[in-house]
Amino acid sequence: MKEIIKKGIKRENIKGIIWNKRSIDSRKKSDIKFIYNLEVELKKAIDISNLKNVSYAQEIVKQDREPLYSKGTTVAVIGAGPAGLFAALRLAEYGYTPMVFERGEEVDKRDITTAKFVHSSIFNQNSNIQFGEGGAGTYSDGKLNTRIKSEYMDKVFETFVECGAPENILWDYKPHVGTDILKEVVKTLRNKIKAMGGDFYFNCKLEKIHLKDGRVYGADIINEAGENEFYNFNNIILATGHSARDTYRMLNQIGVHMESKPFAIGARIEHLREDIDKMQYGKFAGNELLGAATYNVTYNNRADERGVFSFCMCPGGVIVNAASEENSSLVNGMSYSQRDGKFSNSAIVVGIKENDFGGHLFSGMEFQEQLERKTYELGQGYGALYQNVMDFMNNRKTSHQIESSFEMKKTSYNLNNLFPEVIVENMRGAFEYWSKNPLFISERANLIAPETRTSAPVRIVRDLIGRSINIDGLYPIGEGAGYAGGIVSAAVDGLKIIDLAFTKPKDSSIIYF
Repeated sequence: MKEIIKKGIKRENIKGIIWNKRSIDSRKKSDIKFIYNLEVELKKAIDISNLKNVSYAQEIVKQDREPLYSKGTTVAVIGAGPAGLFAALRLAEYGYTPMVFERGEEVDKRDITTAKFVHSSIFNQNSNIQFGEGGAGTYSDGKLNTRIKSEYMDKVFETFVECGAPENILWDYKPHVGTDILKEVVKTLRNKIKAMGGDFYFNCKLEKIHLKDGRVYGADIINEAGENEFYNFNNIILATGHSARDTYRMLNQIGVHMESKPFAIGARIEHLREDIDKMQYGKFAGNELLGAATYNVTYNNRADERGVFSFCMCPGGVIVNAASEENSSLVNGMSYSQRDGKFSNSAIVVGIKENDFGGHLFSGMEFQEQLERKTYELGQGYGALYQNVMDFMNNRKTSHQIESSFEMKKTSYNLNNLFPEVIVENMRGAFEYWSKNPLFISERANLIAPETRTSAPVRIVRDLIGRSINIDGLYPIGEGAGYAGGIVSAAVDGLKIIDLAFTKPKDSSIIYF
């Protein structure tokens, strides 16, 4: 008889198990698998050389750091989105006093304001889907997956869990929180920062940064009463988000060095959630262990050297009006933590190059503005334009009303006439390419437009420690600065720049200036 040799780890030798990652492998629809990455602590060491898919855990050594300036030093943080909140948290942890100024409202009041906008078109240009506590990410799917690699990511995820996010974000391959939970998380994070000595000022908008000899020495803040107040600051963390166009223009006026950068524009595509679930999971669609399905689609137009891709996919989510300027309309997507809505949506956007719509600094930004104003005019108010996907491909206006998660006014319009040719032709090419999947491109899929705020159209250029290359004391961070593309990358950027610019390695005389 042939001897059977079992290889593995005996149950009685296991001291503890930690989930590191969990993902879903749905490539074979008839055999969907959960893939787990586990960290196992043993009571006694064993030889793992003959074990498959097993390796020793790598211990991460983090360098201790200490504040560069004296404790209690005040640092201004402009913006309470992910970058601003995590920068303020890091400052407070090192003993600084962060003063956080946010043009919008604290999240509970912001929630009431956005609900009024959806149901009554009562618009607040400083507190809306884009502006307010938590930033634009508060009204999103709360996706925490990112393509960046950073030593700061564990800090971000652990802070979210500490502030009320579900623990599974620590191991899910595509972690998300959901708008409903995010609202509570940002409140808890704000209170944590305040307990450590930080201050928050809502309904307070940055009006101007004052400079002397190329260095920050103060800022004008428009307070809740509409009065201009001057604050003396030597250091400003600028975390305003990519929708603060008035801030970009002010920075340009005072000579802050910026440059144009690529971004993307398109529309939201909306399907019945059951169609997307079936597309991804086949006969297992609807299984409670799988939940609402996500997807990622791409198309590369090699002739034009331009990509078309899905962005900010919201399974079981809704489409919302994300206006932040009067008499303008645009859309975005969001989901609640359960992701159990009737529809699923995602942005389908075309890459825009720096000089596609002009050669000056704000060409891309002005193109965004034109599209948003045109949408408002065509819809005769705050709302969105819609078109069936098949009608878009055949260049004809949709003649019927559509069912959609978008709650505000919807106006049928031929989007071939809204977008310039470069966007239309690339979107059509992508839809043709994806049409081999009849659950994705069909009469049951609709476009809601426009999606214009995928990322910043400009970058505030900074040096190796995150400081503006020509203004000392100014530290642009996050999405608005052009250095991040989501909740996690923005939060990481906030943590990283504080470490680089406001701390030094402990027990070292090296100063990075």
